[in-house]
Amino acid sequence: MHSTSESRSPVDGEANARAPRAEAGDVASMSELGILYRAARKGLKDHGTDLAAAIAFYAFFSIFPLLLGVISVVGYFFESDVAQAQLYGSLNDILPGSADLVRQNLESVVRVRGPLGLIGVIGLFWSGSAGFGAISRGVNRALGAEGSRPFLLAKVRHFLMTVVVSIFLVLSVSVTAALEIVANLDLEVLARLGIEPGQISRFGGSLTGLLFAFLTYALIYKVTPYVGTRWRQVLPGAFLAAIIFELGKRGFLFYLSRLTDFSAVYGSLSSIIVLLLWLYLSALVLIFGAEYNIVRWRARMASGR
Repeated sequence: MHSTSESRSPVDGEANARAPRAEAGDVASMSELGILYRAARKGLKDHGTDLAAAIAFYAFFSIFPLLLGVISVVGYFFESDVAQAQLYGSLNDILPGSADLVRQNLESVVRVRGPLGLIGVIGLFWSGSAGFGAISRGVNRALGAEGSRPFLLAKVRHFLMTVVVSIFLVLSVSVTAALEIVANLDLEVLARLGIEPGQISRFGGSLTGLLFAFLTYALIYKVTPYVGTRWRQVLPGAFLAAIIFELGKRGFLFYLSRLTDFSAVYGSLSSIIVLLLWLYLSALVLIFGAEYNIVRWRARMASGR
């Protein structure tokens, strides 16, 4: 994956060549905590909060066509009502605090428009790909990668990313549904083993959610840069971002239930504000993972590992 104007990744030695020797020495001797701290500082220096806000804005307008496309595709392979119920259940895990808002709007649209053909599904995914355009720009800004791709090529790449992430989501929903079926196959056997049926589905759902987040972050960090990257450069940040994302969901739900009341300030708009806030926090995690990848790789390059 190469740009027309650049051939080397900024996570290689090129970026370090511009750094002072003292800084390179500091980077080489950094601990893991030091890498995390430097990644956070670099994110602030790169205006990561502004990048996250832009990503959240585009993601807000992309999420509904994306999910409508997923519902339509799943309906081709599974019973429509069952597929929708499983997908709506997964929204609680993906969009904590705002799943009801998204579900109600999706149900209203599905009820009005009816089934879609292939062209309609492609149109939904094309509309949903705008969010990946913002993600691409944000990740490249974090990496310090300059340049761009031709407009049509970029749109096709973003569209394909939308399709792949949708496939990840469908697989995640399918695995979760399969675990629920397994958990209820023989309740007596589970009881003798001291396992409650709900434990299997809860643990499997958490593990599936973590895997879905990891694969999505890894895909973004590998495909979106304008310059070449290697899997070993992007996987650590993808894993870190997935862990933070999963822990962040629980912290965000605690914050909503115990520490604040958005409806007292925003009234009927509170659900929309919660959704925007979660998308913003998720985008911050995405940017931080990208910053972590480049700082960690610079440290490895400086230490000769």
